[in-house]
Amino acid sequence: MEPIGDEDEPRYPRRMPVSRRRGVLGEEVVDYVRELILTGTIRSGEKIDQQAISEALGVSRSPIREALVVLGREGLVELTPRRGAAVAELSPEDIIDHYALFGVVSGRAAALAAETIDAEGLSELRKVHLRFLAAGSDGTELGPDELQQLNHDFHRIINLTAPGRTRWLLRHLEHSVPSSYYEFADGWNHTAVEHHAAILEAIASGDADGARRAMESHLQASGEAAAAQLAARGFFGDDIKAMMP
Repeated sequence: MEPIGDEDEPRYPRRMPVSRRRGVLGEEVVDYVRELILTGTIRSGEKIDQQAISEALGVSRSPIREALVVLGREGLVELTPRRGAAVAELSPEDIIDHYALFGVVSGRAAALAAETIDAEGLSELRKVHLRFLAAGSDGTELGPDELQQLNHDFHRIINLTAPGRTRWLLRHLEHSVPSSYYEFADGWNHTAVEHHAAILEAIASGDADGARRAMESHLQASGEAAAAQLAARGFFGDDIKAMMP
């Protein structure tokens, strides 16, 4: 299979781990490989080059093997004895389904926020939304990292109103979607602003059902956009790429 993207770009870009502590390092390797998969840098069915990961991160094979086991449990990697690891054969429906599940749990958190968020939390949510809304409208476009941080802050404020178990599940589901979404999906910031406005309006008015529906719709649309972007990059193969709108 041919690599996706610019041939001058490294398939496994160098990244310095934040920590060398065993548990934290393993999580960083998981995040690194997961992002390569979910942004289509390495695509469905492709063998994962463990030596390239070792060189890119400056780590030994041990945390890489542990990371691949974790990703295998998530359904993103297929492990074959004596043959190594490869990206699991995923379909557009698999990506959309994951986002839909994320939307169900996030929708519950949004409904709880509509019922329980306090004045301080609502004020913070409005401030984050206004910063997101202003991005580009004043002629100053924010970069993907800044947009991603604003998006994270918006959802974090909502999710903090949920019980601990729900927050744990949300963190797990969030880690299994592209972290660089605002670079990965062209123009998504403008669409997200509209979705966030509907979510914010429902929460501010105490409309739990409306907040749930708005959040579920937001993440359903996110999944469809992610699947379309991956298909355009050839992640699912040329046949699927030709079938996608």
